[in-house]
Amino acid sequence: MRSIIIDHLLILLIIAFHCDYYYYDVYDGININRPQQQQQRSLLSTIMVMADWDSWWTYEGISGPDFWGRLNPKWSHCSKGRRQSPIDIDTELLIYDQYLRELYIKGDYIDGNLINTGRSIEIEVDQKKPIIITGGPLSYQYTLSNVTLHFGRENNRGSEHSINQLQFSGELQFYGYNGQLYSNWSEAKRSPNGLVAIATMIKMTKNMSTNAQLKIMINSFKNISNRGDIQQLNRLNLKELLSDTKQFVTYEGSLTQPACFESVQWIILNKPLYISGHQLHQLRTSLKSDGHQDNFRPIQQLNNRMVTTNIINHRLISDLRFKYDLEEIDFNTDNAYSKQLCYVNQPVAYKASNKRIT
Repeated sequence: MRSIIIDHLLILLIIAFHCDYYYYDVYDGININRPQQQQQRSLLSTIMVMADWDSWWTYEGISGPDFWGRLNPKWSHCSKGRRQSPIDIDTELLIYDQYLRELYIKGDYIDGNLINTGRSIEIEVDQKKPIIITGGPLSYQYTLSNVTLHFGRENNRGSEHSINQLQFSGELQFYGYNGQLYSNWSEAKRSPNGLVAIATMIKMTKNMSTNAQLKIMINSFKNISNRGDIQQLNRLNLKELLSDTKQFVTYEGSLTQPACFESVQWIILNKPLYISGHQLHQLRTSLKSDGHQDNFRPIQQLNNRMVTTNIINHRLISDLRFKYDLEEIDFNTDNAYSKQLCYVNQPVAYKASNKRIT
C-alpha cells in the first residue's frame, strides 16, 4: 500500500510539472522565471530517470487512461492518436471485403511463462518455439509474442472491444510482431506494419460447454496470485483457444496500453470462447490485486477508419438458392448480404453496408 501511495504522489508531481511546462511554452516571454523553469525541468528529468514507467500506469484514477498521455511524453499517442484501440464495432457500418482470406496459424501449442503483471494476466510466449500467423488481412508473417487477458468486476463487462456498444465478460488477445521486417517486439511495436492482435471474446454461458484450455489457464492463476508471480506454462492448446479463424472483423488500430503505438492490425474473431459463471468468480477471486478487475481501456473514437469483415450468413444463402432455384450467387454485385457476428446474448443477423472493396 505504501508503494502505491508513493507512486501516485510521484504521478501527481509529474502531471503538475508537465502542466507548468506547457503553460510556459504557450505564454513564452510573459512573466517567465527562467531559472525556476529550468529547475522544474531538472527535477522532472530526475523523477523520469527514477521512474519505472511500465509499473506506474493503471486503469483507474490519476494514473488511468485519461492521464496516460500526460504521464510520459513518449505516450502522447494515448491522448493525441487518431487510430486508437479499442473501438466499438457498429455492425451497420461494417464493409464486406470478399478478398479477406482465412487466418492461418502455424503451431499447435503455446509454451512460455504465465505472469501476474499487477494489471492483467499475460503469457510470455517462448520464442524458441515460434508460432507464425499469416493470412487474413496480413501481407507479412507475424510471430506470436504474448497473450493478454482482460476481464471485469461484473459479468456484463470486461472486454476491451464492444459490439453495438455491448461488452463481453472478457477478451483474450494474442499479439504477434512482424518477423519479416523487424527483429523483435520492441522494434516492431514502434514501426509500420509492426504488430497484429487477434482478439477472441469471452462469453459467459449456462448451457454451452466451456473452453478446456481457458479452464487450464484459470486453474493456474492460484499459483500467481501476487503481482510479479510467474509460472511456467507448457503445451497450452492454441487450436482450442483459436478454433475458428475463418471469419472475423479487422481494422487498423493501436496497442490498448501505453505507449499506445498505432502499429496494430486488429483481427476480432467471430466465434467467442465460453466461460461459466463459476469460472469467472474463480478468475476474480484467485488474484489478490484489485487492479486486475476492470482492466480494459475505454472505447476510442473510430475517426473515419474503415472496419471490414468477411463474415457471411451461409444459411441465408442456402435458403436463397433453394427458394429461387439458384445455382450460384454473384458476390460481385452491390447487394447487401446478411451477415452474423458473435453477440453478447445471442448471434444476431445484420446487414452489411452495401459498399464493396473491389
